Amino acid sequence: MATTGGPDLPRDRISNLPESILVTILSSLRIDEAARCSILCSRWRHLFPSTLLDFEASPSSRRINLVKAVTSILAANPDAPIRSFRTGSLCFGPGDKAALDGWLQDLSNRGVEELFLCFKYTEEDSRRRIPKSLFACSSLKRLDASNGVFPSTTEAAAASLARLREINLSEVKISEDSLQSLISQCPVLERLTVNFMGKFDRLHLRSRSLKVLSSTGNFEELFIDDAPNLEYLLGRFMHQRKVHIKVVHAPKLEFLARLGMSNTIDIGETSFKEELIHVKTLMPSVKTLSVKLNHDEKGYMEEGYVEWLMQLLKLCPCLEALYIKSSSWSRACDTSSGSWETQRSVPCIDNHLQKVVIEVYRGHEWQRDMAKFLHGRSRFLKTMEFHCMDDGTGTKEGFGKPPSEEWVREQKELLCLDSRAARDTRFLFFKRQLVDNHHEVCHDERYQRDYYRDLYDV
Repeated sequence: MATTGGPDLPRDRISNLPESILVTILSSLRIDEAARCSILCSRWRHLFPSTLLDFEASPSSRRINLVKAVTSILAANPDAPIRSFRTGSLCFGPGDKAALDGWLQDLSNRGVEELFLCFKYTEEDSRRRIPKSLFACSSLKRLDASNGVFPSTTEAAAASLARLREINLSEVKISEDSLQSLISQCPVLERLTVNFMGKFDRLHLRSRSLKVLSSTGNFEELFIDDAPNLEYLLGRFMHQRKVHIKVVHAPKLEFLARLGMSNTIDIGETSFKEELIHVKTLMPSVKTLSVKLNHDEKGYMEEGYVEWLMQLLKLCPCLEALYIKSSSWSRACDTSSGSWETQRSVPCIDNHLQKVVIEVYRGHEWQRDMAKFLHGRSRFLKTMEFHCMDDGTGTKEGFGKPPSEEWVREQKELLCLDSRAARDTRFLFFKRQLVDNHHEVCHDERYQRDYYRDLYDV
């Protein structure tokens, strides 16, 4: 906005702002908008390279060839430092095949530390191949890629990315050997996410630095051989894919999700294999556990689920938080196929359990029996959450309308909440089931702020 400083002299207030503020303004714009604004005056023009520190190449208009625009900007500003480089669903045309290779070679000379490659993918198109010039980016500390094909990776090539602390791959085709080379040759890697990668025979984890492993469980076996600093293990669909989980050494593992009765589990001398359960080696480090209890084809609870869950709780004697997910399938039957009355308590329930979350609560008899057992035995229980779903309106996809407040009041009576072992336990009823990716987004400030928005006031 311009005002007059005299009879005929305009004054540009924006250009009179400090350079640090101008850079912040330009950095808030899309890269093509910032480039156009830099033409306004010479002062803005020399500030434009400073906006490339966190370079974001996101499509803003169909009329702009973003690939050519990025190539031109990099060429016009050869000395501008770039700390992070992000693409947003880029679509490469027939004449753009060499562009990405040139970008990566250019970025490697600028010491890029964070790289986010997201490619637009349709069934008619082939996935974009990430060129081997990626291995020239030896300064990388974080690598994110989605909808692409990872280059074949030898141990020697992976060693060039030895500074990586975080790798996130989603819908990226990568060979089992290439992924193993990445893990083994990144000595400071702390976070690894591999989602929807295609079927692997085995993910063999041997990393002394890794702290977080998150995956959709696209493998037949997860072998944690040597992970002395692993704290967080999330396999969102491991229970569906019958993954064999074998743990040899993970003494700091605190978070474990999501296990189901279909999983074969071997932890030291402990073994869970169908009806054969032997608990000898314990995991006292585990503080949070997430399990999935399934129904059979007729809608009934799997036989033996009570004993399976109790043995799993015995495996984790210092457990503090337990998440229990069951089917939201509309044909799931309201029946109890196991008895909680005959169950003895276990150390974690007696001495440590503070939080229980029933992720899909439909008011079924087996759910009430389980909840009554847990709140009736847990002396240190602080919170029990019921994420409710109307049993009469559920669909096969798992979406139902929130139950009525009258239904919730009835459930509170049936749950015998007055018989709880810890008198200060809070019972919270929510109007919808817990989101499936809760554990991945639970630390997000916005998610935390909105979490209790759907709480029943009864």
